[in-house]
Amino acid sequence: MATRRPSRSQARLFAQLIDQLEPEIHRAFMASVTDLQANVDWRALLDALTRTDIEGAIAALNINEAAWAEYSSKMTQAYALAGASTAAQIQAQGLGGIGTRFRMTNPGAQEWIRQNVANRVVGFSEEQTQVARMVIEAGFGIGQGPRNIAVDLAGRVQGGSRAGGVLGLDAPRAARLRAVKQGMRTADGVRDLVIVRQDGRLALRYKVNAATEQRIIRAYKAGTAVPEADRLISERQFSNALLKSRADTVASTETANAVMSARDEQWQQLVESQGVDANAVKKTWRHRRGSKDGRPEHIAMSGVSVMGLNTPFVMPDGTSMQYPHDPVGGAKHNINCGCDCTYQLTFKGLE
Repeated sequence: MATRRPSRSQARLFAQLIDQLEPEIHRAFMASVTDLQANVDWRALLDALTRTDIEGAIAALNINEAAWAEYSSKMTQAYALAGASTAAQIQAQGLGGIGTRFRMTNPGAQEWIRQNVANRVVGFSEEQTQVARMVIEAGFGIGQGPRNIAVDLAGRVQGGSRAGGVLGLDAPRAARLRAVKQGMRTADGVRDLVIVRQDGRLALRYKVNAATEQRIIRAYKAGTAVPEADRLISERQFSNALLKSRADTVASTETANAVMSARDEQWQQLVESQGVDANAVKKTWRHRRGSKDGRPEHIAMSGVSVMGLNTPFVMPDGTSMQYPHDPVGGAKHNINCGCDCTYQLTFKGLE
């Protein structure tokens, strides 16, 4: 079957949008974390912790969806821009008629925003509440005082802002931060953090920043806890590193989701508005990263094509995805994925 040759400009557009939008999503996520940190009611938090009132302590953190207002706005803008760019590209290639535009009011676009912006923000809030509860319960469990638990939650004020707490972290990263912070406080804890490899070299049980690793290994060799001054520096450095890692992951994953989902939605709108035959659309999976860093399943999918706009790609593990970064693929297929998908319209679709 004859087709119009796929344009490399689709790959260029994907890369350009990612380069433009990912830093903006990253900044918006970090701004949301700053908002969380700035709105902690410190006195109410200490009072609730003194009374061992877990629910009151969580309430004092003022965690709610409004903290992610800037993130929500930037994600919606990213989706709209990606859709509009795809519409312009389709029109420039002669595949859509005059008036081909990306319609944010289309039901498909509205559903994506509901699922991937509104619901995602609700998920962020629920996740932060769960992390806070974990930290509070763990602190009470080992006999920590109210102020130490509060610092573990919200960090310390430095330079007019808070840093070093768990706000903004997901549960796995928060658990790692807590384990390292607690471990550095005693000689026994330090020993638990260090692993002696078969060749005699020392390593840490958790991946931390280089300076923190050096401090912990130095304390291990001395048979002591990490000195308080060093520990406080490492707590801040490790917390900041984990928060950056979290923001990097969110920005990379969610930006690609917005860009690729908007591209697919614009093709759906082309079918609806221009009478294009959905079965005449050919989709091709493109792996855009080297084999060293890529998922083996995605490398295997590179160059695989399916006919039909709504025909899914079936991954080697059996997962069905309409396109790279399709949210149904879950974390396994989407976190930090660099793949994209090109769309071709066969001549049959132009008849």
